[in-house]
Amino acid sequence: MKHIVVTGDLQAADIRPPALMSRFREVSIAESQAFFEHSGMIALDCPACQSHLTSEAFSKNGFTYSQCADCDSVFVSPRPSAQDLANYYENSQAGKYRNFLSHETADARRFHVLRSRMAWVGRIFDESGLMNSKSYADIGTAHVFIFEEAKRLRLFEKMYSVHPSFDQEEKSNEPESGPRDAPLSGLGAVTAFEQLEHQFSPQDFLKDVSEMLVEGGIFFLTTRTISGFDLQVLWDQNPYIFVPEHLNLLSIEGIKILLEGAGFRLLELSTPGQLDVELVLRATADDPTIPVPRFVRYFMENRGIETHADFQSFLQKNRLSSHVRIAAQKA
Repeated sequence: MKHIVVTGDLQAADIRPPALMSRFREVSIAESQAFFEHSGMIALDCPACQSHLTSEAFSKNGFTYSQCADCDSVFVSPRPSAQDLANYYENSQAGKYRNFLSHETADARRFHVLRSRMAWVGRIFDESGLMNSKSYADIGTAHVFIFEEAKRLRLFEKMYSVHPSFDQEEKSNEPESGPRDAPLSGLGAVTAFEQLEHQFSPQDFLKDVSEMLVEGGIFFLTTRTISGFDLQVLWDQNPYIFVPEHLNLLSIEGIKILLEGAGFRLLELSTPGQLDVELVLRATADDPTIPVPRFVRYFMENRGIETHADFQSFLQKNRLSSHVRIAAQKA
């Protein structure tokens, strides 16, 4: 199983403008409390390894995050039901603001994130030599242009979108060969970018993905991992983590267990994040009262950009960034 290191000039403000992210966080916190105030909350075992040995990690905005004693994953429990979550994502003002935020950062995300992601998808799919299916689907599609990038690869004959979130204007502008309702099976490749963290049941989510793929088909996903530097350092004070956008913050170990338990063979598990150090710097600058280890504070305050970049590379090389990307093949 390989892992990759990525270099680049990505900055948080490129894809997460502070003012827009702050507003999104405010709306999400307020809306989640209103939507789920009378919801029947459901307690869960660890969503990664299914262990019942858990303890409270911290509370945030009225929700409790638990930590697994076996794989160290962190997750919201009790949590709203799958039905209540679906209602929230579809009908809340926060859901609408998420789509607005996605639209406002579309060009930057395409340039800094999506293009390289689809090149990664294309490289691994091409190397796999999979010949029995040239169909591809994206789950939770935020922008139609993901299919424009996919077409550039010249690998897929058919493309589909599952649970898209792009607006009606974008739908009406789809090319004739654009996404359609996804089939339930027969796909060679499936992508799910930033989807796992807000699933009610990651296990059920992977089961659904597996049913969509042919044998040997490849699942590509990205998510946040609690094993990463900024989440470990900031912990409950992390301003970028809130419910229900982040129900599941699985550890690297938990992610492996989850995927292998769902019948996938890991081809790549990397943490090519470029923003861990910057996110900690920004969070502690905005709120100096956030407690951080003395070494981390000394390192941030007394070393410069080059050292910070070297440390970010170290995090990538050792699977210690909070942004994780995975390619897994259906066994």
